[in-house]
Amino acid sequence: MSGGGVNVEENLNRLDELHIAAHLFHKPTRVLTPHGTLVDVSAGHVGTTKYNIKLKWLRTRLQQMPLDLDDNGLMQYARCYILYLLGGVLLPDKANNTVHVRYLPLLAEYDAIGTYSWGSAVLCWLYCAMCLATDYSVEDMAGCHTLLMSWIYYRLPFWAPNVTTPYSFPLATRWAGKKGQNDYAEQRLLRHRLQLDNLQVDEFVWQPYMEPWILSRVPAEFLSHPHGDFYTAAVPLIFFRWIEILNVDRVLRQFGGKQGPPNPPLNIDTFHRQSARNDDGWWPVRLSEWFEVWANRRTDAYRHH
Repeated sequence: MSGGGVNVEENLNRLDELHIAAHLFHKPTRVLTPHGTLVDVSAGHVGTTKYNIKLKWLRTRLQQMPLDLDDNGLMQYARCYILYLLGGVLLPDKANNTVHVRYLPLLAEYDAIGTYSWGSAVLCWLYCAMCLATDYSVEDMAGCHTLLMSWIYYRLPFWAPNVTTPYSFPLATRWAGKKGQNDYAEQRLLRHRLQLDNLQVDEFVWQPYMEPWILSRVPAEFLSHPHGDFYTAAVPLIFFRWIEILNVDRVLRQFGGKQGPPNPPLNIDTFHRQSARNDDGWWPVRLSEWFEVWANRRTDAYRHH
């Protein structure tokens, strides 16, 4: 998605490094159109709900894409599709039926879209959602469930559905449309808890993707990513106002290393208590100390030999 004129190394920007202009929250919502850029839409528009755009409306627009679009029109539809993926798959809220307008400025410069660290934002939002879901009163969970379930199935294979589908890329597609055992949820919950309580050391697969029959399905561009060392850095994951810590020092076996005593965990409960309501800030300034750590992520990367 990155254009040829963009230096990805110099422009690996955080999602938060673009200021969300105040007019997006105080003026009529702006949405993407197939044949334009961003247009103002009244608050009562069928596709919007105050600060959100309905995923159903985006899906309808995508299904109406003409076949004779020029490059500019194709880019508009690409933005529309990316926005749909953000709200519906990668960064969904618990309702999973709308996408927030805060992403619109991030899609304005098409060639820059591929330079943002979307993966760290997805992890941050998922970690935060999992923390909130530990509350006994919470019934639903936000975040990328596809990523979470794929992670579980590959590392705890005794929980994975029985499938004969060949491995393919993306690796999560192996479980697409598959269901687990057909019994009551309460029974599954009790069984899963018992399996976790009795989990043996050799039952957890630390490096499932290193198996030859899986590794052969991964495109070379992902195996030799220029920023691959960032994946092993103990850094804060930043998603607008939210902060989570990527504690790679606690899972060194995942990277082929030997696990020693980990560092004491940081207390980030303050960020978990924050609400997204009535607070719009320029986060690179308000969270400057965390951004500085992120900027030095290359020096914090764990390198095993």
